[in-house]
Amino acid sequence: MSPSAGNHDPSGRIELTFDGKVALIMVRHPPHNFLTEPLLRSLADTLAGLGGSTRAAVIGSEGRSFCAGANFRSGDAPDPASGSTFEASTRAFYAQAARIFTAPVPLVAAVHGPAVGAGLGLALACDLRVLGQNAWLAANFVRLGIHPGFAISLTLPRLVGPGRASDMLLTGRRVEAAEAASMGLAERLVSSGTEIEVAIRLAHEIAHGAPLAVASTRATLRQGLAADAAEALSHELAEQARLAGTADAIEGVSAMLEGREPTFDGI
Repeated sequence: MSPSAGNHDPSGRIELTFDGKVALIMVRHPPHNFLTEPLLRSLADTLAGLGGSTRAAVIGSEGRSFCAGANFRSGDAPDPASGSTFEASTRAFYAQAARIFTAPVPLVAAVHGPAVGAGLGLALACDLRVLGQNAWLAANFVRLGIHPGFAISLTLPRLVGPGRASDMLLTGRRVEAAEAASMGLAERLVSSGTEIEVAIRLAHEIAHGAPLAVASTRATLRQGLAADAAEALSHELAEQARLAGTADAIEGVSAMLEGREPTFDGI
């Protein structure tokens, strides 16, 4: 690939380049590409501008993780341990998350490393996923003491069915790449280091189709998804706000930041 440069956000954390009719959007916030509201807004703004000549897009990232979720301690992302400030910050965060579902072109996620929490939500909001062999996925919300978010309560069962979704959501366990692919969470399982390359090839396959037919087919496949995602986000926000600031949420976030197993008391 010999991409041409595109616009990128002022922070330099979202980089847009083009390879013919395919856009490559790279999140450059290593090592873990934690999401904040401003970063998610920049990503949503970039996606919103992809109509016209662009026919498909790849979302990738650099660093150790594809995206390890929200950066709780940044001040620009929801922190379940914060209690009173959680609802407002989460509402702003999810307003940007909802925009991902309205992207005007098919999206391929190139997942090279861990996709956790909101990072998994971002990958699931895309139309297709390319998973590297070193990647793994986790919807770890119950281990943080909160309800799932980023519309994962909608997108995960939609992709893998209620039983497998319940397995991931109720345990919060880590799912390795091979299992994730077998569950239907990835359309391509590839060698580590080739994720972007394969995702761009897949995006070009989409771009080679008749544009009106691709758009029509995608609209059918995603019929009602944006509206359902907005409704799911609203419900998730209410449940997360109810649990934010509880002893379990404070313990869950503290344990994650300290690299230890949490001890929950149900309070």
